[in-house]
Amino acid sequence: MPRGRAVQVVRDGVSLRYALDDGPWTRFQKQAGILAILAVVLDGFDIQLIGVAIPALMKAWSLPREAFVPVLGLGLVAMSVGTAINGWLGDRIGRKATLLASMVVFGLGTLASAFAGGMTLFLASRLVASVGLGGAMPSAVALLSEFTPVRRRSFMVTFGMICTPVGGVMAGLVAAWLLPAHGWPALFLVGGALPLVLALVIAAVLPESPQFLATRPARRAELERIARRLGAADAGGFGPIAGQAPVAKAGYGALLQGEERLPSIMLCVQFLGVLTAAYTVFNWLPVFSVSRGLDMAAAGTLLAAFNFGGMGGALIGALLIDRTGSRKLTLTFGIGGALGCLLTLAAFAAGASMPVLVAGLALAGLFIAGLQPMLFAIAANAYPASMRSTGIGAALAIGRFGAIASSFIGAMLVGAGAGAFFVFLCTMMLIVTGALWFMPRHVPGRSQTGE
Repeated sequence: MPRGRAVQVVRDGVSLRYALDDGPWTRFQKQAGILAILAVVLDGFDIQLIGVAIPALMKAWSLPREAFVPVLGLGLVAMSVGTAINGWLGDRIGRKATLLASMVVFGLGTLASAFAGGMTLFLASRLVASVGLGGAMPSAVALLSEFTPVRRRSFMVTFGMICTPVGGVMAGLVAAWLLPAHGWPALFLVGGALPLVLALVIAAVLPESPQFLATRPARRAELERIARRLGAADAGGFGPIAGQAPVAKAGYGALLQGEERLPSIMLCVQFLGVLTAAYTVFNWLPVFSVSRGLDMAAAGTLLAAFNFGGMGGALIGALLIDRTGSRKLTLTFGIGGALGCLLTLAAFAAGASMPVLVAGLALAGLFIAGLQPMLFAIAANAYPASMRSTGIGAALAIGRFGAIASSFIGAMLVGAGAGAFFVFLCTMMLIVTGALWFMPRHVPGRSQTGE
């Protein structure tokens, strides 16, 4: 029996294991998963609001684009702080409670943005919203993982992460509908109201994670209600094994102790490398493209190619990861990302035609942006329930600091030319590949689980 499955039997109880991990994928579990995915969609929606609103705000307040740099930069810092804090809280007070708090915070912060009359209040409201945005993801991933059977778990986590750009697409469509007739405040009113409505639904419908409840004997009644909903034959088995001491509350220090140290470090390196590479492209590819003589329309097309390639790669990963496991699959993506960057560099250096450049960026996006959702599946598999949210939050927080660093690194790379830009991306992906190679806890494939 693989290590992760054995640990779960001991820590969470036999009935929990068979009902959640090996039993039928019930309507109750699917409903919980859908609510977690909707939270991810709204997270992506709210993250993209600022980008689509900036042109209207520039016009309304007669400000240059540079005036919004602090909003974007400090927003990423606030998201990283929110990720770290709420990842830790998810293992302390519960995934549901932390997800609810995050959604209320980013909903209220976004609503407040609609009433900002100037940059000071707007910046303050966006910082509040960003803390909530950063905190939603670790709890949503943990809930999605813990309510899905093992045979579909990595697929659902990876698929759920694809829904972040879906939220971004929704933001663009809503902006196209609202901005011309109602102006930028309407955009933030809708963006703030949606998470608050979903928070009410989650509060009423979504239960707390059974794996979290199993570590809290005082909340056994909640666990038994979930056991009945799942049709477990032995509701009494839904807690820690008789005589077992309560699981210690995990903190970030626990991630660097004993057997948790190596997987924690490797996960942080993976998230840091992938997010640094991806955000360098997101933030600076259009500027780089224009510096190479392309017009803005062509630059936008290349960025779209990278994004669409990433969505395709993530979908491929979601379909394959439960079947093949994550090790060979993600190593292929890591190496593919490095090669895709070198091929795109060669295309730019040779003055290739636009279709060739589009193909190169789509290939690079398939492997770079497509790899990121699979890292969440690896992180969800790597930790026991008692520290899962903390571990996911730590890795994602470190990764978001890479996104912040890309704001400064990208500017230097664009000035240094095509070679520096794409060699840097290639180097990031090779570092990620090394961390994936040394990662001791990958998602097992079906042949490894005996299914």
